[in-house]
Amino acid sequence: MQAIKYQVVGEEDYAFVITIDSSGEFSVSSGTYTSEPPRNGRLSADQEDAIVSAIHTLGIPDEHPMPEGAADAFEAKLIIGEGSDALVYPFWEGALEEDSKLLKLVRLLELL
Repeated sequence: MQAIKYQVVGEEDYAFVITIDSSGEFSVSSGTYTSEPPRNGRLSADQEDAIVSAIHTLGIPDEHPMPEGAADAFEAKLIIGEGSDALVYPFWEGALEEDSKLLKLVRLLELL
């Protein structure tokens, strides 16, 4: 399993962060910076298989830059891997409507 970090930052200190380490341990922080404590757990074999499969299907993601005039949109970043081998993929949340492979991976992460 590759390490994964998915984060979304929006208005009024909203932040949503999911991290999964290489052993399948995960942490989910949602809401504002002052809301609920993070949820922690371990991926089941089925969850890990589904996420790994979605990563392989996604491959090298298409670029989805934030369009002009979308200043209020939520910005997201997906990091797959660690260190110099990590794939860092910033995008805006509207890209999920345009990229079904990216949407599938993000929805699997959001189910944690």
